[in-house]
Amino acid sequence: MKILFIACYSPLINNSAAIETLQYLNKLSEINGNEVHLLTVNFPKNSIYYDEYLFSMMDTKIKCHLIGGGPVFKKLMPRKSSEDLKTNVGKRKKILRKIKNSLVIPDMYYGWAKKASTYGMNLMKNEKFDVIFSMHEPPSSHLCAYYIKKKFKDIPWITYWSDPWLKDSTRQKSFIVKKIIESKMERDVVDLADKFIFVTEENRKDYIKEYTFLTQKQTYVLNRGFDKGLYEKLSLEETPNLINNNKVNVVYAGEIFSKLRNINPFIEALEELKNENKEYYNMLNVLFFGNIDDVEGKKRLEKLDIAKVSSRIPFNEALKYMLNSEVLLLFGNKNSKQIPAKIYDYFGTNGKIFIIYGDENDPIKDVVENHEKCITSINSSKDIKNNLYKLIDLYKADKITSNPDYRYEWNSIVNKLNNILEEK
Repeated sequence: MKILFIACYSPLINNSAAIETLQYLNKLSEINGNEVHLLTVNFPKNSIYYDEYLFSMMDTKIKCHLIGGGPVFKKLMPRKSSEDLKTNVGKRKKILRKIKNSLVIPDMYYGWAKKASTYGMNLMKNEKFDVIFSMHEPPSSHLCAYYIKKKFKDIPWITYWSDPWLKDSTRQKSFIVKKIIESKMERDVVDLADKFIFVTEENRKDYIKEYTFLTQKQTYVLNRGFDKGLYEKLSLEETPNLINNNKVNVVYAGEIFSKLRNINPFIEALEELKNENKEYYNMLNVLFFGNIDDVEGKKRLEKLDIAKVSSRIPFNEALKYMLNSEVLLLFGNKNSKQIPAKIYDYFGTNGKIFIIYGDENDPIKDVVENHEKCITSINSSKDIKNNLYKLIDLYKADKITSNPDYRYEWNSIVNKLNNILEEK
């Protein structure tokens, strides 16, 4: 099967969606008879998101087609520069993100979508693809595929919705004109696409309810997973330098957007623990890797002597920290029907997973409640603190390790995706 795989976020960069793309690309490429072409954004090497190691992990058999992001992309893409080093990077990125979420239609990759679709149409003529597969987020991945599909209507087009589009909580405060235009864009995509893959049952139900012409048969639910082989390889490497083998290492690797995740009750819990029980407090080694847009919350966290806040690190380094920690920390999303994808990375480790729900309707509950690897908490300092006591007690009793959950290993998941792509 010859696959045209369209995704703005590719292994050129280090974010959750790019890691997901990497796994789907590699696993699809490994299946006999498949030839995979990736049509993606050409991220500059001085982008703060660029990750050379992640890109090196992509199967060399995959044919990569890199298209420039366009003028809006060039303006909004945060870069590693002397200017960034002299200014408050967190504040600058927060301003850029507000501009992007409020004004840019539908995202900063729209210029890329137009250019890449023109390139993709010529590619379609030359390569004779059997199927088109596009991954949201961001929406421009689908728009690129939409323009191509309009010219090649006989080729099946499968869409992957890692997040909702219009109902994404980060878009709720967009200007009305932006919402109207994007509503038309989303309807055009849904009208023309042949199949729809969602990552939660709630999102599937929402789309079927919103677009009544969609049928259950056209839709699928597919979760992410972890790469057992990669985990085994990395577990043999040297322990990362910030891991303390005499403490309970609590690791969070990823972005903190305050619109989705409130870390202040967690910080309050640590502050209260410090005042209540110095022995237990000093047993913790709390490590955050990634961007935190809550500037005041970040400052409070950095003031705690047991906590260290670091900038984003390469994917393999983040995995090594996960594999060498006792507790994997996860904040659920508030006012959202999405599940943070890193939960599936965490399922491959030997640690406990500490989930702090975004709100009472957090959809991650269906995945983690009553799971033997998981400790769950509402997002209140009291409940978080009580669970920190529980985790430290498990560590002291030598009961904190927990086997990986191999139901979430990548191979079985990608086989399901391949079957969806092949179905007529």
